[in-house]
Amino acid sequence: MTGQKGFAPDVRPKLINDMVSRVEEICKDKGCRPDKDIIRQHVERTIDEYVEEWYEVSLEAIELQDGDADYTTDEFNDEELIQEARLRVIKDLYDERPHDMHQQIADSVMQEMEKPAHG
Repeated sequence: MTGQKGFAPDVRPKLINDMVSRVEEICKDKGCRPDKDIIRQHVERTIDEYVEEWYEVSLEAIELQDGDADYTTDEFNDEELIQEARLRVIKDLYDERPHDMHQQIADSVMQEMEKPAHG
């Protein structure tokens, strides 16, 4: 494998759909039937937070692999490389999620459903 950029596929749409289905199942098992849009919002927010937390680690791994690691700065300005790092984090998340991620999302969805509607 060469150091070319752009190899990670964008599996975010598949990841979102899969996670929405799993969270919906958990909610139904607990007697809650939230709207899929609410579940989707929670899933997307969770994915975004996860990517923000981990993409710099992925970016450093790419740079190490390419032999371009720079330990003197945390400044990264290669947008293509940053996008690749984010895609790799999403792919890793698609392949293997933290064991309680779906349950945590379901819990946050159910908490939102219990709040009284305001307006």
